[in-house]
Amino acid sequence: MKLTSRQVAVVAVFAALYAIVSRLPGIPIIGGAGKIEPVVILDPIVGILLGAWIGGLTSLLGNFVAWIIPSVSFYGLLNLPTGPIAAIVSGSLARNTKNSNWKVSAIVYAVLMALWYLTPTGRAAFYYPFLHWTAFALILIFRERTYSFLHAGTTLKRVLGATICSFAGIMANHMTGNLIFIGSVGSFVSLKAIKDTMKALGFFWLKSGLPSPPEEPLAAVFTFYLPITIIERMLFTILTVYLAYGLMIALRKSGILRMG
Repeated sequence: MKLTSRQVAVVAVFAALYAIVSRLPGIPIIGGAGKIEPVVILDPIVGILLGAWIGGLTSLLGNFVAWIIPSVSFYGLLNLPTGPIAAIVSGSLARNTKNSNWKVSAIVYAVLMALWYLTPTGRAAFYYPFLHWTAFALILIFRERTYSFLHAGTTLKRVLGATICSFAGIMANHMTGNLIFIGSVGSFVSLKAIKDTMKALGFFWLKSGLPSPPEEPLAAVFTFYLPITIIERMLFTILTVYLAYGLMIALRKSGILRMG
C-alpha cells in the first residue's frame, strides 16, 4: 500500500475531521459504555474516496484520534475496528481491482453475519439484522456494477452507486459494533444497566399489547431498539450519501484525488 503525497494530505485532513466531528452529540449505548459517534458517517466516505485499504487506515487513524480526545475508555478502544471495517466494505465496492472489489465486501459480510448467528443473542433475535441482510443482498445483486455506477455519466447512477456503498458500510459498522457489544456485556458494559433496561422493556411490552419479547435478555434489548436502529441507520446513510457524492465531485474537479 503506497501513498502518494496527495493521498497523505487527504488522509491527514480526514483524520483531523474525525476529531472535529467526534465532538458532536452522539447516541448513548445501552449499559453506559459510551455513545455512537457521528464519525460513523465518515467511515464509508473515506472508503469510497481513498479505497478499501487506505480508507481503512484513514478510518483507524481518525477514530483513534477521536478516541483519545478528550477522554478515553477501554470499550471505546474495543470499538475501533468498526470504522475500518465499514471503510473496507464501502471502499471495496467502490473499486474493481484484484485486491479490492465487491468480493472483499461480500466476504466481510459473510463473516459478520455468521458470527451474529453463532451468539445466543443472534439466534434468539434471528430477525433483527434484516437491514444487514438487505445490504448483503445488494452487494451480491449488483457486484461490480456498483463500481460502474459510481463512474457512470448520469447523476442517478452515481447516486445509486454511492448509496449502495454507503449503506453497506454503515450496516457493516453496526453489525461489528453489535458483536463487540455482545462480547463486552459483563466486562465493559454494565450488567445492572442492562437489567434496568430489561425492567423498562418488560413494562413497555406489557402495556403495548405486542407479542412477548425474546427470553434471552440481550435479544430482548435488541428487539426493543430495532425501530430506533432503523431510523438511526437510514439517517446515517442519507447523510453519508449526500456528503460522499458532494466530495467525489469536488475532489475530482479539483484534481486533488483520482478515484479508480
